[in-house]
Amino acid sequence: MTRREKLPAVTDAADSDRLHQPWRLAVAAVEAVLALAAGWAATWCWRAAVTPVTVHADDGTELVSHVYEGSWVGLAFASAAVAGVLLVDGSRQTVLGVRTRRRRRRRPSRRAMTADTPADTR
Repeated sequence: MTRREKLPAVTDAADSDRLHQPWRLAVAAVEAVLALAAGWAATWCWRAAVTPVTVHADDGTELVSHVYEGSWVGLAFASAAVAGVLLVDGSRQTVLGVRTRRRRRRRPSRRAMTADTPADTR
């Protein structure tokens, strides 16, 4: 007869205790501040990327064009993506920090206690 190895469950209680910690709320707050900074950086980079160009024609008309610089646009998109990832991970950290539970000490049941004791001591 072959012996089967017991694989750990995905939502094991030991993993759940390790995941749900109240210090994760502080991590979520730091990530929210960093996401705010990354969002501000994205806005600043986008404004730096746009340069208005004004051309005056001979007939008196004024033509205004906008030139977009690719490196600043790319940096704006990258910082916006970083802000999005920080917001998603911050919300995950918040959920894991809020859903903490008090650990209860488990007492063995009477049936388990009687099954563990040898037969000559009963």
